[in-house]
Amino acid sequence: MRLRVAQQIAGVLCFGLVALVVAANLGCAPKYFQRGDVIALLAVGVLDGVLLLGASSGDSDTHRVLGVAASASAATLFLATISIPALFAPIAIAGAFRIARTGPLRAIGLIAIPCAIAGTAAVVFLGELLVTADQFRCP
Repeated sequence: MRLRVAQQIAGVLCFGLVALVVAANLGCAPKYFQRGDVIALLAVGVLDGVLLLGASSGDSDTHRVLGVAASASAATLFLATISIPALFAPIAIAGAFRIARTGPLRAIGLIAIPCAIAGTAAVVFLGELLVTADQFRCP
């Protein structure tokens, strides 16, 4: 039950991260939101938030596998910001321990963790290649 709550909190924090990024950068809109890394961060944040809140709504092994992958992805996302949201990572990491109980879904969950970490890191960091810091100037 505690890990389920950790996933719920991590889901809310994902939406909070998206809201923080949008609110803090409204002065640079729309140019800031055309950056590949920002688009990736916002998209992954919303997706992780939806998946975490959905996964924490039940206790089946399917819910657990989705929650584990989304928790690992959210932890990676929080750490990728290299700012205040990095402090949220331990909550998301805790949610990654809500592994499926038995069977093939347990194995899928264990494989989903490193895949979610690598996939999230790739999406966020490859997004930076689309628009470099030199190309982006906020007035």
